[in-house]
Amino acid sequence: MKKDELIALGIDEDTAKTIMAMHGKTVTTLNSQLSAVTAEKEGLQEQVTTNQTELDALKESAKGNEELTKQLADLQAKLDDSKNEADTKLATQQKEFAIKLALKEANALDESIVLGLLDKETIKVTDNGLQGFDEQLKTLQEGKAFLFQAQQEKEPQVPTFATGGNPKPPSGESNPFKNAINKYI
Repeated sequence: MKKDELIALGIDEDTAKTIMAMHGKTVTTLNSQLSAVTAEKEGLQEQVTTNQTELDALKESAKGNEELTKQLADLQAKLDDSKNEADTKLATQQKEFAIKLALKEANALDESIVLGLLDKETIKVTDNGLQGFDEQLKTLQEGKAFLFQAQQEKEPQVPTFATGGNPKPPSGESNPFKNAINKYI
């Protein structure tokens, strides 16, 4: 979404700047969350590399001791399981953040509700973006349009103000209050 696109839709420049600032805050928040997860992933990968190096050194020193070799093999299996679990968890978080960012850009009113309606298993994170996401999003936008903010506003609604006092009766009618009083006079 760009400021020029909003202006082309008929929104004045000050309002467009305000909208872009609000959109920027949301995107910045999601990007900071993604950066935190990426930093955590890199830290865990570094930790796994360090542990693997230490484990390999222990294996070398344990040659000839069968019991110690067996314990090291068990530790290696646990390390591999932990690494796979951490990678899966981080990939899931990265996918969820990418989907939430895409939903925010698609003007979803409540990302968590729309996220629950998506089949996340079919969505893949690639270098080109989210594969399989656009089709699901389009289906939701057509079938459940109330979950998304309208892209274009027809005409801005201008409030109407009435002057003080009693309203005038519609043309051609006499004053109903006067008629009611005249019945009793």
